[in-house]
Amino acid sequence: MIIAREKCAPRIDVPEPNRRTLKVLLSPQLHEGLQSIASGLTILPPGGQSDLHVHEEGEMFYVLSGRCRIIVGDEVEELEQGTAVWAPPCLSHQLVNSEDEQCRILWVLAPPGRERAIIEKSKEKK
Repeated sequence: MIIAREKCAPRIDVPEPNRRTLKVLLSPQLHEGLQSIASGLTILPPGGQSDLHVHEEGEMFYVLSGRCRIIVGDEVEELEQGTAVWAPPCLSHQLVNSEDEQCRILWVLAPPGRERAIIEKSKEKK
């Protein structure tokens, strides 16, 4: 069994124009024996957003609280608490919070990989 606690997760705070907080909960880089996935949190403040990006890993998003908009390829969808989305590998995607409250999103990468950059940047700040 592997247990990860948010308060102990590697974290980076991304400045404008893509203001958000990223935390890595699970990663092969952090947990021996974990191989097939990585997961973490994106916390979007009001007006926050991720950068429009593409990566080789597929990514699942699940809205824990708040509301946001997701862009995946040419599709745009409004998301609310309790909504899950799959962004296939190699397809551009972005999260945007145009609401007045924070939005917390759980993400899962399959296979893992991109989360390593967050872990490395969190070490630089220490």
